[in-house]
Amino acid sequence: MERAGFEAIDHTADVGLKVWAADLEELFLQAARGLASLLTDPEGVTRDREVDVGVSGADPEELLVAWLEEVLYLFEARGLLLVDFERPRITGPTAEAKGGVKGGVEGDAEYRLTCRARGTAWNRGRHPLRSALKAATYHGLRLAPDAKGRYQTTIVFDT
Repeated sequence: MERAGFEAIDHTADVGLKVWAADLEELFLQAARGLASLLTDPEGVTRDREVDVGVSGADPEELLVAWLEEVLYLFEARGLLLVDFERPRITGPTAEAKGGVKGGVEGDAEYRLTCRARGTAWNRGRHPLRSALKAATYHGLRLAPDAKGRYQTTIVFDT
């Protein structure tokens, strides 16, 4: 298995991603890349728009769903097709600063993610839609390192 990556999987009437990485930040990066590949072929997308994305969540699972939901929101509401992501920066509560998560602000109860992403305005003719995704779900979502400290998860999207 590669050090980090993703693959699309079928899930009953929905679609999903299996994602794996050495740490949480890389896992979130691979999840965003996987989401982009579910929407369209990223290779044909120019990178003429740039946006800074920031989300928060009570735990890593909620943060992952919020991250993917924000990428979907930018696509659906603003027509911004993001396909290129810098490695996100994730901070968390100081008591739980482990597994690739940097310590947070003293007393901070939430995990936070910031990331710069690039893409372009979606054009149906140039960027055919592969999957019409409605939302990232919590169905079976669990984020925890395995015995070797690597992360792996499956994310299901409503279609």
